[in-house]
Amino acid sequence: MILLIILGSVVVVTIIIYAIWYFNRKRTKTLRLVAESLNFTFSEKGDKPLMDSLSGFDLFSRGYGRRISNVLSGKFNLLPVTVLDYHYTMGGGISTSTLHQTVLVIESEKLNLPRFILHPEDIFDKIASAFGKEGINFEAAPLFSKQYLLNGDNETSIRSLFNASVLDYYEQHRGVSTEGDGVKLIYYRFFHRVSPDKIQDFLRQGYDVFDLFKIR
Repeated sequence: MILLIILGSVVVVTIIIYAIWYFNRKRTKTLRLVAESLNFTFSEKGDKPLMDSLSGFDLFSRGYGRRISNVLSGKFNLLPVTVLDYHYTMGGGISTSTLHQTVLVIESEKLNLPRFILHPEDIFDKIASAFGKEGINFEAAPLFSKQYLLNGDNETSIRSLFNASVLDYYEQHRGVSTEGDGVKLIYYRFFHRVSPDKIQDFLRQGYDVFDLFKIR
């Protein structure tokens, strides 16, 4: 009986591993076709220079086992962009979890951003706030301040950057995360991989965010 249980467990685990491998391979093949349709270059794996160039962002410093894959690079509305899948692992033992998201990276001389991190406020942020660790809030935009946690190195510059139009955009587009630093901007949703057929929509959304922050 014990042997049958062990064998059954091995079969189940094997099926799960194969299913994950199969769907990941299918995703890679489809994204390669998407890249071709957009006249983008495609790389199945990210390289160290790319990872190093993103290491200053909060998202790319989380957890361990960080890996980039399915990298699409090209121009969208004449703007150089990179779309990539990124995952990292948190915890250990039975509490280990690997977190996946699709990230849009924009680098443009039309940006001059103070370093900032914006993401939806979760229960842990609310607990931290109760102990006095708060982000940058806006009295004129209570809904934004309730939905999001905004932090950065230069509060004055960040407040100037997040004008009424920017605050309104994020109030209308709940759940997105954005980080900026100088000429770089990244846009994503935590723990969400964009399906291949939605990549162009994702690019349009990211371009809208770029348009909010670009130098006028």
